[in-house]
Amino acid sequence: MKKIHYFAVLFIPFIMEAQKAKVQTAWRALNDYETTVKEGKPDIAYLNKAKEAVDLALQNEDTKNQAKTHVYKARISYAYYQYELTQELKKLEPTVQDKNERVMLAYGNTPLSNFELANEELNKMKELDPKYMQTIIDGLTKGTSILSEDDLKFAMVAQQIKMEAGNIANGKYKAKKYDEAADYFYKTGYLNMSLTMKKDTSNFYNACVAAGKSKVPAKIIEYNKKMIDLKIASPYNYQSIYSANLSKGDSAAALEILKKGRTAFPNDMDLLNTETNVFLAKGKSQEALNNINTSIEKDPKNAVLYLVAGNLYDNMANPKDKATNKELDKPANFLDLFTKAETNYSKCIELVPSNKELLYNAYYNLGAMYNNYGGYMQNKKPATITEAAKMQKENEAKAMELYKKAIPQLEKALDVKSGDKPTMIALRKLYLITGNEAKGKEMNEKIKGAK
Repeated sequence: MKKIHYFAVLFIPFIMEAQKAKVQTAWRALNDYETTVKEGKPDIAYLNKAKEAVDLALQNEDTKNQAKTHVYKARISYAYYQYELTQELKKLEPTVQDKNERVMLAYGNTPLSNFELANEELNKMKELDPKYMQTIIDGLTKGTSILSEDDLKFAMVAQQIKMEAGNIANGKYKAKKYDEAADYFYKTGYLNMSLTMKKDTSNFYNACVAAGKSKVPAKIIEYNKKMIDLKIASPYNYQSIYSANLSKGDSAAALEILKKGRTAFPNDMDLLNTETNVFLAKGKSQEALNNINTSIEKDPKNAVLYLVAGNLYDNMANPKDKATNKELDKPANFLDLFTKAETNYSKCIELVPSNKELLYNAYYNLGAMYNNYGGYMQNKKPATITEAAKMQKENEAKAMELYKKAIPQLEKALDVKSGDKPTMIALRKLYLITGNEAKGKEMNEKIKGAK
């Protein structure tokens, strides 16, 4: 019985020592491999031996949660990734002459399973031994002299993983693997934040750009939302989430994020214009006008804004039934709305926009507005029979005045877009109504010759 008891006591330490020996074997084989790399003749057999030993240590209860085990696993996994990257570079040498392009292609093509394992081990170390990881971070930020030789090697791997993540991201982006590029730009940003305690806005933003290129709504929303959560967002992030939600048919979520973006960045023109377009699509003319007028205050030489404002005032002055498109009664403030439409169309023309379509629309809309108001005055019914003769004469005179104002605007529209049939037909009618038969006939001939 004593013999049995004696062997039972020594059995546990023996196994523990055996497991510690696995960690030691991993360390020794890894160092041997690193020596062969320095000599320019990497011997993968040493790396395989190191991996076999550390994997056994990770399966054992006594060593699987030891910091050193995970340190060596991270270094071994990263060494494998480096070996695979080197092999990919050699493979590309005969076909890709430019060194920088070759490097980027290698980063884009090299398998990432070992790199991911190394990165996972870094994260695991933060959980298992945050104090040790802080020592590593201090060594990287304050000076490596405070680190032991072994810890310095691990710190350099952590630093390299951070750098490689950025290279991989750029390689994936160059290879047009945008969803993977997004993931690695984000990882780079996260690693930088973990190792320096500073938010890496640049790489988080690159993750959003790559996600946008991937055209995967879920990924676009995920990475842009992360920038918002980290409080490093720009208007771009809100705009991107808005567009991604629209692309997947979730208009409610799109409007919600747009509202948050407008609150966070009330002076951003892109978000303001996006909201304006939403108001326009929903027929909320007054809300759209409020935004347009705000935009004009910020950008008073933008001809497009004046054209849109003119069109909104024009439509508000001349409402139509949405179902039948039939003219409705003029609003009580018709003349005010008409004058504002006239002012904005004229301002658009005054700015002489280089876009010919824009200039044409401003001339044509102004001419059409005068013509339509003239038609309204000509057909306006008197309030009482006793007023009929006098009012009819006044209305006819006002209508003629408006028709004559419409003609030069439509002529200028035709100068901008020669051969435009709707403009020519409108002019023919106006020439004849105002008694200019010669011009009416001339325009009639032009219409006949138009394609």
